[in-house]
Amino acid sequence: MTLECELTTEPALLEQYYRIRENCFRRELGIEGFDGSEDARDRRSHILVARVGGRCIGGTRITGRHPGSLHPVPLEEEGLDLVSALPGLRLAQSSFCQWGRLALDPEYRTPEVLRRYCSAMIEASRGLGYAYSVVVTDINRGRLYKRLFSVLGYHYDIVRGLRIPAEAGFGGLPHLLGVGYHDAASFTGDTHPPLQAVA
Repeated sequence: MTLECELTTEPALLEQYYRIRENCFRRELGIEGFDGSEDARDRRSHILVARVGGRCIGGTRITGRHPGSLHPVPLEEEGLDLVSALPGLRLAQSSFCQWGRLALDPEYRTPEVLRRYCSAMIEASRGLGYAYSVVVTDINRGRLYKRLFSVLGYHYDIVRGLRIPAEAGFGGLPHLLGVGYHDAASFTGDTHPPLQAVA
């Protein structure tokens, strides 16, 4: 199997990704009415897809913010002031992104595919100029991200004690914030202090 990961605007690949995320969110998260079709946030974000030939097997939405930008990431639109909540990251002076709507076809969720796709998300985000990624998960997925980042030589923090606002339709699900660092600090010994949130 030849796996390719790329940022795309190709309509056929995007449509396949939107169908995959709709099916995954309905079946696995129990959000029966979830509409996975393109929305306004998709249109102002970058979409990273994983594909085998012309078949998309998954994707992620990468929504970024650079210093001085008037466009918040989705968490900020939901009411979380990330700059104030995570003062140690100095987000007002840093470029960062939010990973969202991650969905992979269950048939392809092998350890190798997960590792390669996580690496592609980090590299794509770095290539777009983002120093950090934030992601909302449950604890199990948060621990998976932490393991994958570590294997790849990057640092990942699970932020505890911070109230995460729920997106409409996601109110009954666990919400835990994770922060990924894209500077590969772990290759030379991880020097990041524990990330402290301000509730």
